[in-house]
Amino acid sequence: MRKTPLSAAVVCVLVCALIAPAAGAAVSSNQAKRDAARRRHAQLATQLDGLKASDKELDAAVAALDTQVNAQRAAASAAESAASAADVALTQADARLAATSGRIGKLRNLLARRAVSAYMRPGGDTVIEVLQSRDLGEVSRRTTMLRRVASNDRDVLDQLHAALQDETIQRHASAKARQLAQERRAVVQDRLAQLTDAQDQQRRVRARLDARIREYAQEADDVAALEGLLSARIREDERRLAAQLVSSGPGLGDVGKVSGAGLIWPVRGPVTSGFGMRWGRMHQGIDISAGTGTPIVAAKAGTVTFAGTMSGYGNVVIITHAGGLSTLYAHQSRLGVSGGTVSQGQVIGYVGSTGHSTGPHLHFETRIDGTPQDPMRYLP
Repeated sequence: MRKTPLSAAVVCVLVCALIAPAAGAAVSSNQAKRDAARRRHAQLATQLDGLKASDKELDAAVAALDTQVNAQRAAASAAESAASAADVALTQADARLAATSGRIGKLRNLLARRAVSAYMRPGGDTVIEVLQSRDLGEVSRRTTMLRRVASNDRDVLDQLHAALQDETIQRHASAKARQLAQERRAVVQDRLAQLTDAQDQQRRVRARLDARIREYAQEADDVAALEGLLSARIREDERRLAAQLVSSGPGLGDVGKVSGAGLIWPVRGPVTSGFGMRWGRMHQGIDISAGTGTPIVAAKAGTVTFAGTMSGYGNVVIITHAGGLSTLYAHQSRLGVSGGTVSQGQVIGYVGSTGHSTGPHLHFETRIDGTPQDPMRYLP
């Protein structure tokens, strides 16, 4: 009996179906770990409190989400490519199956016609035809022809049997290809959903950072515009008060740890922006995050030389101290003093977000002879 060999494509599909799960297991495991790590970083980034987060933390959060979005975009693209390849493989498998099914139909029709012919001219006619032959040569030719017909019938049966075997294998391969295509399409949908979610998270966190940059830039521009006037005012106040040095008062209860420069923290909270260049602008103080209405205390005893509103700073208090030192407290929701002397630890106002501010916090400055200095050098 003659066997019809399997096509190379069918063999390829079967081999890939057997090898792919084992070969891809390790790769999938490593990819899953990387995806989990990226998701964790992205999750931490989105959980970051935009008001209490520092500039560096917000920058890092945006960078982490950028990485997550890029990874998800690449994963979605790879999944789409794999799904497209699976669709092509499915189309080819279905085409091979359809061709084999068509061949089976033709072979069956051929056998049916020969069966009808055999029924109409049963095997007994063969003897009659031989007897009716005029000579031995014709007998030989008719016998050879009949044998050839019988051989052809057996060959058609062999072809039908082989085609049926092919159809069974190809039907199984087509089902596998269809399942793989469906699974990969499901992965595509999952990857696209993850990408959309990552992009939404990225937009939210980036919006927080962009808002902070915009407000900071506007504040910095406003402060720069009045910097000369502010510095001159502070220097004039220092000269005016030079003759009457203010000593430290008793304060209001526990004022906390005092630095070597004689200052305490004006409010408790995380520093969200430090002193120095930020996003192309000079940040002349530090931003301390605290809730609206949190009391602000004088970092050191001194004289209130300004209590009012300044562009960019909002509600602000400036205290002049001995030794050319002055401190500035901006963005207050409301002022607690209007002038006069204050003792260290005395409440001078309350945290807010007046002026250019993305949220409630205290902008705190230390100046020597009107020139801004890093407050962290003077705080405990």
